[in-house]
Amino acid sequence: MLSTDKLMHIALDMVGWDTVPGDCGIYVPSERVERLLVGLDIDTGDLLLARELGYDAVLAHHFRGMEAELTAWQVYARHIDLMVAAGIPRHAAEAAVLDRMESLRVSAHTANYNRVSGAARLLGVPLLNIHSPADELGRQALQRAVDELLRAEPNATVAEVCAHLSARFVEFQRAPTRVAVRLGNPEAPAGRVVVVHGALTNGGADVANTYFEYGVQTVVYIHIAPAELQRLQRTAKGNLIVTGHVASDSIGLNIYLAELERRGIQVTRLNGVIPPR
Repeated sequence: MLSTDKLMHIALDMVGWDTVPGDCGIYVPSERVERLLVGLDIDTGDLLLARELGYDAVLAHHFRGMEAELTAWQVYARHIDLMVAAGIPRHAAEAAVLDRMESLRVSAHTANYNRVSGAARLLGVPLLNIHSPADELGRQALQRAVDELLRAEPNATVAEVCAHLSARFVEFQRAPTRVAVRLGNPEAPAGRVVVVHGALTNGGADVANTYFEYGVQTVVYIHIAPAELQRLQRTAKGNLIVTGHVASDSIGLNIYLAELERRGIQVTRLNGVIPPR
């Protein structure tokens, strides 16, 4: 049995972070969680279901309808750290995120941030959300898988990277979506591949193009907006693999949830979380 505070800090410890990021929060705390209902997107119906079925708490991945909507934009700055770690100069990384980060900050004022968390308080259902720590676990797992392939086959093609990821993760195999090449030549050598995930949302055309400009041949996103993809297609500087939102989010969540299960928490996955077995 664990507290909601402990549930949060297990996620932080697994990625080596010291503070709760802006896209996460505990909205209705509890000291006694043994049965946990987990979903990618939680709404009031899920809270009612949890209360009806006797769950001790609900864990959401995304933060829609919760107070973290007001501060989640701050996590987009993590793209800077990821780019710098990939060898991109800080000034170029900061320029790549500036416009989108400001847009996210301004858009936060439109959020109905009390819709789900307010219902949880009224119902007395413990509720928290964990977003970027779980995504970071997924990013690490995806990058390790890509690196393993490229160590064994340095000339692997873009299509072979897609096939390797699909074979490596059961979440991709069980999803109705498929790992796809959205930009570039599937038969071309993948070259240097960077998985870009765990920074609130994808970096769109600006972040991808910055990677391309500084020697990354293939970028892996979990999703991209059609308008941003069209911008990339007009410049055609590299390759873009898209792995799929739901399946990719499930990978990181399942790594985290496996640790909770190891500690004796009974986890039920619903609302988009693809079971790992």
